[in-house]
Amino acid sequence: MNDVFITMDQIQIADYLAKKVFNRELTSSGEHIMLKNKQMYFEGFYGRLVESNKISPEDAFVYIDFGNYGVIETYDVLVVYLFPLIAPSINRIVDSYLDKLGFYGLDYPVYPATGLKYYAVMSLVSDKLVIELTDFDTMATNTGLRKIVVDMLGKDLLTKKDISFKQIFEIQSKLRQKKLFAGHAVEEACYIMYDYYIRHDTSLAKEVLAITNDYNRIFQPYRVVYDTTTRQQVLM
Repeated sequence: MNDVFITMDQIQIADYLAKKVFNRELTSSGEHIMLKNKQMYFEGFYGRLVESNKISPEDAFVYIDFGNYGVIETYDVLVVYLFPLIAPSINRIVDSYLDKLGFYGLDYPVYPATGLKYYAVMSLVSDKLVIELTDFDTMATNTGLRKIVVDMLGKDLLTKKDISFKQIFEIQSKLRQKKLFAGHAVEEACYIMYDYYIRHDTSLAKEVLAITNDYNRIFQPYRVVYDTTTRQQVLM
């Protein structure tokens, strides 16, 4: 690439992504990869550019999961708003980490993106834009994902970069089953949050606090919420 690479911290990345949404330069839900020169591509198109040697996997910088979820009415959307890094699909954490490790999916959309540094979730929920970012190394270590991948793939990490859907699914399943959040796996933790926030089961207050604390400890996220009407940050 001839483009000048940039250095951005998480605050600058979040601000840049928010402006992309507000200026309607980013409108389509899905997975995107932002390069170090700020160019953004759908993950599949990014993969084709890598395959054709038009860009290098080292050019990747931020993996972006962008979703438009409408009005807060369901448990799923509420969790997206409050805990976006584990909803709607923790599987994307696995996919993106395999991207970062340089794997190529034989029958699944995983593409080498070894330059990735940050994982970002952007969620349009009602009149709010929620953005959370986490560092890949922090996330992979604290979730235990790094160990899952090493234990399962072993020498393939160095000698073989093709990976099958079956292998990816097994890694995803192992991560979903880990009791990361106050002794609960992801799905169970989400249902506890649903019972507390939607069914107003106040007996779960301590459990929800413990889940929240583990979420913040594991991901150490930078979080920002914008009012989409005023385009200003809000404390939520």
